[in-house]
Amino acid sequence: MEVSNKLLSMLSALPKVHERIFPTTYESVANAFRVLKKRLAETQKNPRLLAVELRGFRHWGGTQIAYYTNGNVLTVKKLLRHKAIKSTMKYIGKINFKNDQFETTAVTTKEEILALGSTGWVKYDEVSINGQIFHCYKKPKRFSNLQGAT
Repeated sequence: MEVSNKLLSMLSALPKVHERIFPTTYESVANAFRVLKKRLAETQKNPRLLAVELRGFRHWGGTQIAYYTNGNVLTVKKLLRHKAIKSTMKYIGKINFKNDQFETTAVTTKEEILALGSTGWVKYDEVSINGQIFHCYKKPKRFSNLQGAT
């Protein structure tokens, strides 16, 4: 999307008080959220909306990240900017995978094992059938949709 010359000149005319054009703080965002929440609760005649907290969105997002990364603690920790893994574990514990939400596969060679490991599959069992050892892997079905998006 291109920006017009008029818009650029209007933006450059703004006072340079801060690094950002529209500076904001957490308090101003939280206050705007409280006002919006109160107005929606009155408009919709739904007092339960007053119980919604801004940090609930962060918890939901953290849980979604944990789900899509197959419970990868280090990825969740990095994206949420946690200093301690203990803080991150509350998001990992909220994941509730059901058996029908997994894709499963079994491999026998070292190359296949390495290929699965690099694409989000997690080993969950090892089975020997007629002397042949099969390494069983699984990953959430919804996670497989993300393989093309990087």
